[in-house]
Amino acid sequence: MKVLHIGWGFRPWRGGGLIEYTEDLMDIQANNGWDVYYFFSCRHYPFTKTSLKKWKNDNITVFEVVNSPIFHSGDLGTLYPQLELSEEHTEKFFRDVLNQIKPDIIHIQELAGLPSSLIDIIKDEYNIPLVMTLHDFFLLCPTLNLFNSNYENCFKNQIGKECVKCCVNAYGSILKYQIHSWINNKLLKKLHFDLFSNFEVKKIRNKSNTYNSLINKSSLYQKRRDVNIKRLEKIDLLIAQSYRVEEIYRKFLKSDNLITLHSTVKHLDLINPKELKVKHPIRFATLSGCYSIKKGSKLIFETIQILNKRGINNLFELHIWGDLDYNIKSIMHFSNVYSHGSYNINQLDQILENVDVGIIPSTLEEAYGYTGIEFLAKGIPIIGNKKGGIVDYTHNNSTGWVNETASAEELADLIEHIVKNPDEIIKLNKKILNNKELIKSMDAHFNEIKDIYNQVISE
Repeated sequence: MKVLHIGWGFRPWRGGGLIEYTEDLMDIQANNGWDVYYFFSCRHYPFTKTSLKKWKNDNITVFEVVNSPIFHSGDLGTLYPQLELSEEHTEKFFRDVLNQIKPDIIHIQELAGLPSSLIDIIKDEYNIPLVMTLHDFFLLCPTLNLFNSNYENCFKNQIGKECVKCCVNAYGSILKYQIHSWINNKLLKKLHFDLFSNFEVKKIRNKSNTYNSLINKSSLYQKRRDVNIKRLEKIDLLIAQSYRVEEIYRKFLKSDNLITLHSTVKHLDLINPKELKVKHPIRFATLSGCYSIKKGSKLIFETIQILNKRGINNLFELHIWGDLDYNIKSIMHFSNVYSHGSYNINQLDQILENVDVGIIPSTLEEAYGYTGIEFLAKGIPIIGNKKGGIVDYTHNNSTGWVNETASAEELADLIEHIVKNPDEIIKLNKKILNNKELIKSMDAHFNEIKDIYNQVISE
């Protein structure tokens, strides 16, 4: 089969579960003899023109849009929503690629740094079978996660003015991004946070001409949402990573072209399951759960404060892996909290050797959340918020405990219950180790995707 994937970035230039999944899927397809191509936006360089660079990444032929006019600021959003709907340079490059390779099927992983008009080109001009994996809510929300500036989940239909607030700090150019990246290095991070960050936000909001120009863009943000919904409905099959993602998309789409299929990643094979032997203090851990409010930093901080007041800090430890949100740096004043900094996936097996219970504290609607699967691959029970795909693998009396309210108070109750009933950890560990269907192999997922491709092509 000849398949063209569409996405953003590549490793090691970019990290995270989304690009890992994309590259793992492309690798296994190529290893099974398929012709695999990847069209994507990625690197930017100051003072150079937009171009298309063709190169090889192992067995994958890649087409990289260098210096895309659409600068992707991640969850900071965009200042130019109209470009994310249509951009002539990228569209020309894309037509050239389609004419050159003539794929049997196209699989969109994401459209960051690319215009969603590529969907129209695929379906209206070339009529090529098309599927898309829904890793987030980017085509509905310029900041990816349907999570607004008030740190609340956002399911509104009229969102133009809300998007203006959420995107006010987006980078307008690569030069500004690089300056901020330099300022944000570890040596200068405190200086930047204290003296510059809040000042810059206020400056943008208080300059009437700048803010008014953004307000005038509210209709463009609304148009971005409305046009993207119509384009999503053209796609032959949308693959949600969790039942909650499918449910949310169904709130906005009229078509019935959605299914749920849990994905997986190759590095889970590196994690060796273990039988737990628990003693006090019980060791709780979170993987990248404290680097931002939406990922759970504030929730964790408030939980530790509650448990400290209850006087049970001597019964447990909290180990934080991944970057620590600067806003909760005072959490390190608690003697039973340990921050270990960033990590890579090759270290996970060793890291998890010293963990009794995992915590997934996300307050946004996680598309899936591989960190929970990583704990389970080791045999470690988890506490998961009732958000997004987390509940697809967090089940009471089976794999862990569900924080139904996703609140600090309930999380504190669950931790207190666990430390006072440590035998529950052992029971859940045995259930997890005996459940051979919890962890999906990449080979199994390859066959699932192959069947989906064949079905879409035949239809």
